[in-house]
Order: sequence, then C-alpha cells, then structure tokens
Amino acid sequence: MDTQVLTTYLDYFLPREVVGPVIIVFSLEGVIDGLFTRYVPDAHATLGWTAIFLVSLVLVAVWGATDEEDREELEAELEEIREEE
Repeated sequence: MDTQVLTTYLDYFLPREVVGPVIIVFSLEGVIDGLFTRYVPDAHATLGWTAIFLVSLVLVAVWGATDEEDREELEAELEEIREEE
C-alpha cells in the first residue's frame, strides 16, 4: 500500500486534534490504574489496557468519520494522490 494514501486515511480517521485528548486521558494513569486494581485481576491488566486503548481508538475513528464535509475532503485528497502517480 502507498504510504501517502495510508497517511491520508490515518489523518482522516484519527484526526490529530482528537488523538491529543485521548493521550491526555491516558496520562491520568493513576486514576485509571486505581479502577483497574479494584475491578481487574493483575493477570488481565495488560489485556484490559489494550481493550480500553482499542475502544478509544475506534470511538475516535467513528467520531472523525461522521462529518460528510470531511469525507468529501478525504476523497479529494485521495484523488490528488492518485493523479500524481
């Protein structure tokens, strides 16, 4: 796959202005870790963190993909990339 196309898709589905707050939430590790130690056994902590991270990425991707105007912009960018090739 063309890396420029992949980058365009990533910028569309995971917009940088949304990923920043997700990183900030994960910086609240102490709060989240406190909840994890209470409800998730230590043996499953890594799986729990992975699940939370993947769910948050999917939510961000869905949120980023709902605007019709942005979708048209994505299609225009991809068409420009294809024309350059």
